[in-house]
Amino acid sequence: MKLYCKPASAAAFARAAVFFAAAAAGAIGCAIPSSAPAAASAADSTRHASQNAAPIESASRGIYLAPSGAGYDLITPDGIHVKTNGQYPAEAERKAAAETIDRYWHDVRTCALGVILASDAELRDKLLPEFPLHLSIEVANDWRVVEGPVTHRRQQAFPSLSKPGAWSTASREEDALYVKVVPELNGLSRQMAGELNLWLGGNTNNLPTELSNVCAGLPCYRFGYNNSPSQAWADCH
Repeated sequence: MKLYCKPASAAAFARAAVFFAAAAAGAIGCAIPSSAPAAASAADSTRHASQNAAPIESASRGIYLAPSGAGYDLITPDGIHVKTNGQYPAEAERKAAAETIDRYWHDVRTCALGVILASDAELRDKLLPEFPLHLSIEVANDWRVVEGPVTHRRQQAFPSLSKPGAWSTASREEDALYVKVVPELNGLSRQMAGELNLWLGGNTNNLPTELSNVCAGLPCYRFGYNNSPSQAWADCH
């Protein structure tokens, strides 16, 4: 798996230096709840990069603009664009899913605020609030219920794009702010945190200070959607 770690620009490089310096200094305020489920394995929640990704240029912010096509038929209260693929046919399900997506975002935002320096107004007051307006989420319609390799519970998953034969509950692109996730939203927060790392620092990597690792222990949530016969919500709030 090839990761693209080139900062978007000189400004992004400077942001990244401050961002990761804060993380390296131990300014991490994201507590891992004791009731959180075990971290997903690579087959449970994966990320993948485009094979032909171009460097991200700050002058071309269009790459980050959330799509507004007919396929993206749901916008959460915080402004995240969602392509539901008909997975929430009832209006009550759509409303519950939108609110839960924002709930995951609020957890990721709180986690990130524990890493960003209090003095960095650009990150805290400008770039962080802008993130949900540029994030796109697609709800998978190619999922099936499989047994998780770590929990051995039945859960929704779709074929992994990075590991043929494996299954994913959530994945992300690393040259665009895009996350694909199963309808029960299992694994969303970690992939969302990885995209936030890309937005704030201009890169993504495998370091312990990368937000998808810092925020790996965030809780999962049940909402008004019938995910039976999946068992993924056994320890969710």
